[in-house]
Amino acid sequence: MNIAGIHTTKPRTQRYVDAFVRGTPGPYKIYDFKTLKGLPEEDLIMYGILAGSGEVYKRCEAANKDFYYMDHGYFGNAHDAPHWLRITKNGHTQTTLKNVPTDRYEKHFKRDLKPWNKTGKDILFLPPTIAISNFFNASDWIAETLKTLSAVTDRYVNIREKPYNPNIYVDQYGATVKVDRPTEQKDPIDWSQYHAVITFNSNTMIEALHNGVPVFCGTQASAALPISETDFTKIETPKYGDRMSLFSSLGYSNFSMEEMANGTAWKILNES
Repeated sequence: MNIAGIHTTKPRTQRYVDAFVRGTPGPYKIYDFKTLKGLPEEDLIMYGILAGSGEVYKRCEAANKDFYYMDHGYFGNAHDAPHWLRITKNGHTQTTLKNVPTDRYEKHFKRDLKPWNKTGKDILFLPPTIAISNFFNASDWIAETLKTLSAVTDRYVNIREKPYNPNIYVDQYGATVKVDRPTEQKDPIDWSQYHAVITFNSNTMIEALHNGVPVFCGTQASAALPISETDFTKIETPKYGDRMSLFSSLGYSNFSMEEMANGTAWKILNES
């Protein structure tokens, strides 16, 4: 099956979609969300959940159609060279462990792993952004999770909103787009104070795990899922899973723009 890209109302991300399509076996084909009528015959690649991509993502899911989703990487910065992005086939994140070697993680992303911190006192709570809550229909997740925690622990819960968490609306093309709403909390995290991190799907879980803080996560879209606890009533007994297995797996779902353009990303995603 040939692959086509979706250009959205946000031109900045189009270069990533273009690079991936150029690295696939078929012809170069791009569709513009603003003029897209229904789903084309090709499998699709899209970036992010805003500016039209999220709407196409959901259409693909409803039609049981294969698609590839890209977004900010598990490791590295998407907007700075070499432009590391995560790419997932038929999902928002990689939520299962791939049976792969450690080579990509060790070559490109390796960091020292601190020992598990079993003396932390507090809980770091990373709520989903407004856009993520809307996309996954998870508007009640924060309140329900905090209610669960209050019934099972007396630990202090530090609620830390993402530093950039814009409001959203639907534009004239039917795309969900953002309204700028910066938040103030940008101070560094002192990981030594935390017993655990709770997150819906934040990639800050990578920092937590590197720093020895175990993760409790949602079940829909967190890459931490394979080694983390999802039952928040067990907050006092975290899972201390195999971090290297997780990071190695995610290394095979995290690609540079050069790897997209030269076909490496396509090959790995369809062989590993």
